[in-house]
Amino acid sequence: MDAAWIGVIGALGGAAISLLGNIVNNRYLLWKESEARVWEENKNKNDKEIKLQTDKFKVYNAVLKEDGEHEYIRETEESYLQLKVFDKKRYVDKMRPILMSDLHLLSNTVFLLVRKLDSYTYDDLNYIESDEWSDDMSKDYAELINEIENEYKRQI
Repeated sequence: MDAAWIGVIGALGGAAISLLGNIVNNRYLLWKESEARVWEENKNKNDKEIKLQTDKFKVYNAVLKEDGEHEYIRETEESYLQLKVFDKKRYVDKMRPILMSDLHLLSNTVFLLVRKLDSYTYDDLNYIESDEWSDDMSKDYAELINEIENEYKRQI
């Protein structure tokens, strides 16, 4: 009978060790899957951020290219106040479509400046003389270009 009990205890011990091994192995596999899932989520998040940054800087590149090819702000010669003249028509025809194409990608400061320039574009009736809105629009446009250039500096 002792031999029978030894066989039963051996079988139960083997089953218990096998069960414990399966539990440990399953927990290890779950942990590995969890690690892989977290790594994949982080990778996807980083890839998405990089794509958004790349798309944002494509817009900024196009803006700076257009700004470099055309003079949007000029000094007035006849005014003793040295007001600036802004090329509103070219801004509406060329620059605004570039900025509006991916407005959601732009930084908050750039977004607010674009919207402010839009307010001049469609609401120049609040100004007594066109020189007033042109000078204000010139200052805001210069601030917009400066902010875009600062975005590049922050990335370096």
